[in-house]
Amino acid sequence: MRAGEQRGRLIDANKGNEMDVDNAFIRRAVEASDLAALRMALYMATRDETLAGLGPVAGLSAEDKEQLLEVCTSMIANDLDTIELRQPSDDHLRTMMTMTIDSPMDETDFIVRKEVLAFNDYPFMHMWEDRTAEVPANFGVAIIGAGFNGIAMAIQCKILGIPFDVYERRSEIGGTWNINRYPDVRVDTLSSTYEFSFERQYPWTEYFATGPEVRAYLHHIATKFGVIDHIHFEHDLVEARFEESESRWHLTLSRPEGNVVTAEATAVVSACGLFANPKYPDIEGAEDFNGLIVHPTAWPEGLDLTGKRVGVIGNGSTGVQLLAPVSAEAEQVHVFQRTPQWISPRDKYGANVEPEIRWLIDNVPGYWNWCRFTSIMSLFAFHSNFLAADPEWEAKGGRVTQISEAVGEMLRGYITDQVDGRQDLIDKLIPDYAPMVRRPVVDNNWYKSLTRDNVELVTDAIVRLTPTGVETADSQHRELDVLVTATGFDIVKYLWPAEYYGIDGTNLHERWAADSPRAYAGMMVPEFPNMFILYGPNSQPVSGGVSLPQWYQMWTGFIGKCLTTMIEEGHSRIMVNNEAFTRYNTRLDSEAAKLTMLTDEGSRDVNYYVQGGRMQVNAPWETAEYYSYVSAPKRDDIDFS
Repeated sequence: MRAGEQRGRLIDANKGNEMDVDNAFIRRAVEASDLAALRMALYMATRDETLAGLGPVAGLSAEDKEQLLEVCTSMIANDLDTIELRQPSDDHLRTMMTMTIDSPMDETDFIVRKEVLAFNDYPFMHMWEDRTAEVPANFGVAIIGAGFNGIAMAIQCKILGIPFDVYERRSEIGGTWNINRYPDVRVDTLSSTYEFSFERQYPWTEYFATGPEVRAYLHHIATKFGVIDHIHFEHDLVEARFEESESRWHLTLSRPEGNVVTAEATAVVSACGLFANPKYPDIEGAEDFNGLIVHPTAWPEGLDLTGKRVGVIGNGSTGVQLLAPVSAEAEQVHVFQRTPQWISPRDKYGANVEPEIRWLIDNVPGYWNWCRFTSIMSLFAFHSNFLAADPEWEAKGGRVTQISEAVGEMLRGYITDQVDGRQDLIDKLIPDYAPMVRRPVVDNNWYKSLTRDNVELVTDAIVRLTPTGVETADSQHRELDVLVTATGFDIVKYLWPAEYYGIDGTNLHERWAADSPRAYAGMMVPEFPNMFILYGPNSQPVSGGVSLPQWYQMWTGFIGKCLTTMIEEGHSRIMVNNEAFTRYNTRLDSEAAKLTMLTDEGSRDVNYYVQGGRMQVNAPWETAEYYSYVSAPKRDDIDFS
């Protein structure tokens, strides 16, 4: 069906109502749209210079914006039948990107951003260069975990025709989205950026998808792309051991019945991720507490907090998400804040996707593609705006950068507004460190909830639990029925608790314990051939030039390239060499030392991105430079045999 034939009647998927797709509907759609993305989609299709003559949308005057709204509305209302998606040349694409962000870019940035637009079938992923090569009969990949990364890796194997098996410890897919089922769990980035770019125009119902919808999305992807039948559920990896004489990995997996099964593969890919092992607070007296202690990853189904006295430890993403629904239900809530956070608003957080926007996505060619670009373009300068201090600005008495300070001032105003100007709360809530040097947290009416009569903000440290409640450093005792420990994950426990043994029986956890978890490009470790880690040490980029699921595609593309090179060249082993591993991590530490995550003393010791005095979670480079490492293996760094 052609796009223009959708004019007439439309069912609102969120409410079940029929709506007229007339000029008024289209005007509402244009007004609610990502106008920068809509403008580029229409310009790409029509080459109408009326659209090109205006400056970037964010800087338009009211008069120019109205003109743009009218032009877009008219084109869609009158010319939609003639509009088709046609991929522009690279030169024209550069022009449109520059027009949109009002800034030049280097060649690598352009290459990355072109993939972000997702005009090709499998952006960032690897395709065969020599499809005449036959996959050996015994060649196969074992993927550990069926969350986002595991599913991405399985699809990479699927499109390459490489046999694979996925081993998932739980009874369903989803990874962290499987175990986190606390009230109002949802993504804190736009749903449209929290999706794989090889599946187009998925019908998200909310701008920030809830946990159940994310799980449904992953099940849809795994089913559609033929992965679901390759998943072995309730298979928990106990041990992976590389047999040198065979150049193969031997796996031992436990089953719920208590028995173990074995498997083997040419290569093993750990897709356990960063958020696999909950972190529990060590509180004196916990064993004597007569109430219920709940970590959000183990939220009891049907937990009724009506009339209960509840304590919540933590104000990271999870603690902030769950406070509003918990405080609306409980009799009393005590929020135990250990460190103030910069908690920021998000437009349309908790809102349904309007039927007008759904119609635009489905019917205007290229709009979905350009939304992928415009929704993250404000983060293209994230590194220079927030993470790399400006010496000239600091010499004038400023902190980090002028933009960082401006954002801090905006957030201070937001906090003041949300708590109704209550100075007793403001004094406790304003952090003493710069914005964005810790993981950004999105507000889910957390600040507003602190103003409720049944909510108390506690900043005194917890000393001990008693049988009936909690005692804090100010010697106060608060009665509790339930204690929620929103204390996050033990992020240095990569791959844990499974044991990995490489060449000469080298134990990976013991190797890491001697220093800290490290990997080459976040994925490879010397002495562990044919082994790859997804979301491994220092793999999460600090820059915002690509959405996280697209990094997953990029990482799996790197592994796909490694596997096809092995097949094409007849190798049985691939492994990063020690020299490249050392060189990479030395440079990584050197670059990380320049960033505010390590230089800002106010946050360094309370930042889960930083462990043991070093940046542990992130890759410190800007997007283009990190891409140079993870887009394809560097032959001088990799040994084949």
